[in-house]
Order: sequence, then C-alpha cells, then structure tokens
Amino acid sequence: MKSSSSRGNGPFRSFSLNGPAGVALLMVLPTVLRIFLIGRFDLGNDEAHYYMYAAHPDFSFFDHPLMIGLLISRGMLWWGQNELGVRFFAPVLFLLSSLILSLIAWKLIPSWPYVLTVLTLLNAVPLFGLLGATLMLPDDPLSVFWLLYLLVFLSAIRVLPRVSGAGKAGIWALLGVIFGLALLSKYNAVLLPLITFGVLLKEPSLRPMLREPGPWAGLALGLLIAWPLFYWNWVHHGASFLFQARHGLGGFSFDWVSFYQMVLGQVGYVSPVLWAMILVSFVVFWRSPNLFPQDEAGLRGRIVLWFSLGPLVFFNLVGLFHPILPHWPALGYMSGLLLLGAVYRKAGPGSFRTWTRSGVGLGVGMTALVLLQVMANIFVLPHKFPQKVRLTDSYPYLAVQYRPVPRWVDITNDLFGFKRLARHLDREGDTDPTKWSFYDSDHFNTADELAFYLHAPDRTLSLGPQTTQFDFWTPPSKFMGENGIFVSTDKYPTDPRSLYPAGTFREIVAEPPYAIYRRGHLARIFYVYRLIGLEHLPWQKGEHAK
Repeated sequence: MKSSSSRGNGPFRSFSLNGPAGVALLMVLPTVLRIFLIGRFDLGNDEAHYYMYAAHPDFSFFDHPLMIGLLISRGMLWWGQNELGVRFFAPVLFLLSSLILSLIAWKLIPSWPYVLTVLTLLNAVPLFGLLGATLMLPDDPLSVFWLLYLLVFLSAIRVLPRVSGAGKAGIWALLGVIFGLALLSKYNAVLLPLITFGVLLKEPSLRPMLREPGPWAGLALGLLIAWPLFYWNWVHHGASFLFQARHGLGGFSFDWVSFYQMVLGQVGYVSPVLWAMILVSFVVFWRSPNLFPQDEAGLRGRIVLWFSLGPLVFFNLVGLFHPILPHWPALGYMSGLLLLGAVYRKAGPGSFRTWTRSGVGLGVGMTALVLLQVMANIFVLPHKFPQKVRLTDSYPYLAVQYRPVPRWVDITNDLFGFKRLARHLDREGDTDPTKWSFYDSDHFNTADELAFYLHAPDRTLSLGPQTTQFDFWTPPSKFMGENGIFVSTDKYPTDPRSLYPAGTFREIVAEPPYAIYRRGHLARIFYVYRLIGLEHLPWQKGEHAK
C-alpha cells in the first residue's frame, strides 16, 4: 500500500507552497501581522490630517477627495478613535490590492508560480509591503481601483470587438464607475482615462472604438460618479483644483537638488535593486514583447506597459520642472511588477533571476530594518556630522567643521511624541476647556496631531498666512477673546511671538520646551506657548475670507 503522502496520491497532494496555498498564505499571514502592528505607534502627520477629514465630513477637501475620510470614519466607528481605528483599512485595502493583482497575474499567465512571484515582489517593495500596507493614505484605495480598472480593461480587450452594443456599453460603464471611484480617492486617477485614450489611439485594432460613444459615455459616467469633488470645488471657487495645480505643476524651474531627491526617493521606496530590475524588465519587454502566452500579438503586455510607464513618465517629467513627492509615481511601479515577474519567469536560471532574488532579499531586509527602528530605535543618529574638511599644516593635519544632525532626519521620530505631549499638556492643566478654548499651530500637520490626541477636532486651528484645509473648517472668529495653546516642533519650529503681528493676542507666554526621548535618546522637541486673549485675526483666507 502506497503512503498517502507519496506523489500522485493522498489528501495533501494539492497542498504546495508553490501553488494556491502559498498564494493564500502570502496574502493572509502578512495581513494579520499588519493589523497587529498598526496600533502600536502614533499617527503619522498625513494620517492625522486624514483623521480630520473623518471628523469634518464633506463632499471633498482642500487637498484630497473624500474617500480617505469615509474609510477612516468607518474604521473609527468599529474600533474607536485610536491608531487602529484610523489605520484599520490600510492592511485590508492592501489585501484587496494583492488579490486583484493576483487575478491580473493569473489572467496574463495562468500559473501559480508566476502569481506567487508577483505577490512576493509586491510584498518585498517597502513602499507597498510596509508603507502602503500599514499607513492610511489616499493611495491605499486608489491602488484598489487602479488595479481593478486594469483587470477589467485587460478582460474587456478580448471581448470588446465582438460583443453587442449593449455589451460594449456595459463594459465602458463599468470602467467609468471604477474611474469615478478612483477619482474620489486621489487626483492621480486622472491618468486612467488618459492611458485608456493612449492605448485606443496607439493600437490599430482598437482605434475605431474612439469613434464609438462607449468610451466617452464611460468617461462621462466616471466624472458623474465623482460629482462630490466637482461640487465642492464649485462651492469653494475651485480651491482644491487650484491648489493641486500649483502643488503638482506650478513653478516650472529645474532644480538639481529637487530632481535628485525625487529620483533617490523612488529608489529608496522601491529598494535599489528592485527599482533597477523593474526598469530592466521594461527594456526586455520592449525588445521581446511575447512574455505572456496566448496574448493577442502582445496586446495585453503593451497595456500593462502603458499602465506602468504612464505614471512613471508623467510624474518624472513633471519632476524635471517642479518638485514632486517620490511616492506619486507608485502605481507605475506596482503595475511594473507584472512585467518583472514575467521576465523573471521566462529568464530561467541566470543573472536576471539572481539579481531579482537579491532585490527581494534587500527589500525585505529594508522593511525589517524600518520596523525594528520603529519598534526598538536600534539606529541612533549622531549629534553632529562633518560639513567641511580641509587640510592644515599642523597635526592632525585636518580641520573639520561640523553641523548638528536634525532629529527629524530619522523619519520614524514622526511616529512618536504627540501622545506623550497630550499627557504632558493634561498634567499642566492646558487641556482645561474652561481656561484654554483652542489649540493652534502654524503648521497644519502639527495642528492635526493636536486635534487627534487632544480629542479636539473642533477646537484646533492652524493660524498662519498660507491657506490650508483648516481655513475651511472651524472659523477662528468663534474664539475671539479666548485663550489657547500654541505648539510647534523642532522639525517645524515657529515662535508665535514672531509669527503673529502685534495685536493678534493680548499676550504670548513661552513655556519650557518639552523633549521626547526614545530608549533614552532625544527624538524630538515640542515648543509650547500660551496664547492669552485672541484680539485680532491677521489673515482671512479660504472659507472665511471676507
């Protein structure tokens, strides 16, 4: 009698880590670990800002659409106003993105090892497997809708030429709905119809569709789905559109420092080796486009290339003339993992596979080091570093000039401190609403953190000369004559005695700085001031401009 575990027999024959079981484990186990992790450190600056979206529901907001606020409000309804409540949907949405990416991979190459390769690459990229899977950002829902659009588009390409008019209308309507939901997640979704138009225009077999009503009706439906975004901007005189135009496209002038920061930021987020291998896979596909079996003359592969290069080319071209954040092109890298996995599969044993595996190892290692730094602060920054070095004619023959190392260079310090500051303010009596009516900072991210950890979203202001989302929330005029607390940090240090014109407050009193330590090492410093008697508002902006 043969053993039940022998090849070809037994109930465990189908269980293989290189099959569906491995794919399921790679999606489920990291998700459980991420849910366990996300409540163990303070909110990041951006997350605290999106918490304020949930605390002030609206059709849209000054700097982003409404989707992120809706998700956070639902998470806090289930788990409370805490870090887990704010971040709950981050790992959940990443799980959905992983599932959709797996379906796309299966559609391209129906092979479990290929799907497993793509998922492994996805989790190995720190930008996706760590930041995008644990922090609650607008990119999280955008990734779901971006990949869902790609999945439907790839599926539709094979059937569109031969379905009836009603069938075509249904497909384009579905794509329009997904586009609308993506646009309600983040403005980057405007690239979806642009990429679709480029594919239809470039492919001779698809070009006739541009003369049909379906694509244009789908685009119109998507814009209709995103009506809250347009309604908010109509009510507020295009404030968000104008801000995004200046933020993403304004100030066309080349700057080498900003350009290198943009490129190196992308390299760091993706991890250096995988970043290079994704670019190499583009070149390999360009030279040998038949990566996917049963692909109609390489059409599906070219569509994936469009969805990869679209964000990368667009944002990096913008970055030549205007500083951009390195995560803006992220969806191009995510789509590019499909091509990298296909090249890896076709390459066979050799240097390409060796380098790709090294990239996975490096990416996982970088992720682990960041997690260790967050949880244990294992890397302590030096107090100073050399700025200038010159030779001298006497011992030790070197003259070195040093400059201090800012503590915010370690970005993990941003995830600590405000919870302890809130306790400190409570002990000092600065949270007594009968004495201190409002909290203030000139930097909106600092104000957001105060609002979350002091549970005061309707009593927090960001009084400053620049327009921010706060100018569309609580009107500062309601606190005329009242006292408040001003907070700034060593990352954004501001003395309100210099910021506010004379007569804004009756008196401003500085308190001793409050230092935050991590495992005995200084991590950040808070500067606290008491604002006595708000008498005049020096700036009228946004919603409250006269």
